[in-house]
Amino acid sequence: MPTITRADLLEVGFYHCTRQPAARIAVRLAALAYGSGQRLLIVGAPERLEALDTALWVDDPESFLPHALAGGEHDADQPILLSETPDPANNARLLMVLETGLPAEFDRFDRVLNLFDDGSDAHLRARTDWKAIADREGVERVYWQQSPQGKWERQG
Repeated sequence: MPTITRADLLEVGFYHCTRQPAARIAVRLAALAYGSGQRLLIVGAPERLEALDTALWVDDPESFLPHALAGGEHDADQPILLSETPDPANNARLLMVLETGLPAEFDRFDRVLNLFDDGSDAHLRARTDWKAIADREGVERVYWQQSPQGKWERQG
């Protein structure tokens, strides 16, 4: 059996949003991903994706985050693709799940960001997902929580 090194681990980050809504954090993380040249697939419910589509256009008038809702003829060209399913039509290696819980196919990506609001149904799903992947070989779970100052702190 081959040895798994730290470089081979799939990091699944659980982002517990206690100071700002998950949707607002999603915009900031999408900007960071785009700025670093990564392709990003964001998976969520239709109404959440529509609101995020608008936020990615207007949240920061000084910046432009090229993106689209999945299902168009140019999905493959999009650096940020918003989708109801975890199909990376844009060849994304970075997956963000916005309050939906981990999809079964999450291990197709290099890194996963699971965002959820405190006390929400998604928070309960995140707890279930955390336990479900505890012993999964090749997966590293990382729990992130906002400090009172609003900064992200890795816990445990």
